[in-house]
Amino acid sequence: MELRHLKTFAAAAERESFTRAAEMLNLTQAAVSQQIAALEKELGTQLFERRGRGVCLTAAGRQLYDYARQIIDLVAEASSQVGETEQHVSGHLRIATSSVPAQWLVPELLAAFRINFPEVRESLTVSDSSVAAAAVEAGEADVGFVGELPDSSTLEATAVVDDELVLVVGTDHPLAGKGTTTLKRLRGEAFIVREPGSGSRRCFERTLQEHGLSLDELEIALEINSNDAIRAAVERGVGVAFLSQRDKRHEIGLASVKVRGFHARRQLYLIRNPRRVLATPVRQFLQFVEEWRQDTGCDK
Repeated sequence: MELRHLKTFAAAAERESFTRAAEMLNLTQAAVSQQIAALEKELGTQLFERRGRGVCLTAAGRQLYDYARQIIDLVAEASSQVGETEQHVSGHLRIATSSVPAQWLVPELLAAFRINFPEVRESLTVSDSSVAAAAVEAGEADVGFVGELPDSSTLEATAVVDDELVLVVGTDHPLAGKGTTTLKRLRGEAFIVREPGSGSRRCFERTLQEHGLSLDELEIALEINSNDAIRAAVERGVGVAFLSQRDKRHEIGLASVKVRGFHARRQLYLIRNPRRVLATPVRQFLQFVEEWRQDTGCDK
């Protein structure tokens, strides 16, 4: 079993395409097919199944991939440690995120990640938690960051950091100068809320339920799928809203008000689909986030 065959096999598995593997390895598609065929003949089993224009691993292929990845990584480590050469990691990292992690958590992580892996190219898609989870499950994104545990049993979720929603009002709002209020007092306010599917909205609804209330009992002035738009509407006096305490931008132009006894707490999660093969940049990013989490996040 040749190392070059294993590298070609791993590249095809990670990209789910012989064509994309050939482009990455600077080979022809015929050469990739020949190397995969040589592995299948040597092992006496089929490693890939055709699926549309791409391929996916068979059960035997998934088993071989685990071994191949270990062998490739060990060879790279030996080259780095013994040969004193630096291992370069390059490729594409696709991230789907809900709006709150996109505003502060993901930028902070990527800024630190790029210091060690400057050749990795990241792309970021911002939506709400349910859409981000669906993208990861479908393979349209490698990893995701969401403010709510996904409904799908397929996805694996890891709590990265804690968050709490705080009430924000305009600086000329009567509550701005008081600093505190009660939930009973807020029942007369117009609220600006996120759309269904948002982790922030679910957290708010869940906390209301703990106090015997529902969103239907509040006056909803606007429903918006953007925290920036919510912030702008609050600043202009359209209503009040609950926004992430971690996002410090609402400290400018808005006032935070403590609601006595009302604590809308949640966690922000990193999600991934464990059934999908992870390319090297994705594995490095997951390892990086885990180390960051232990140092500054939920394991602090």
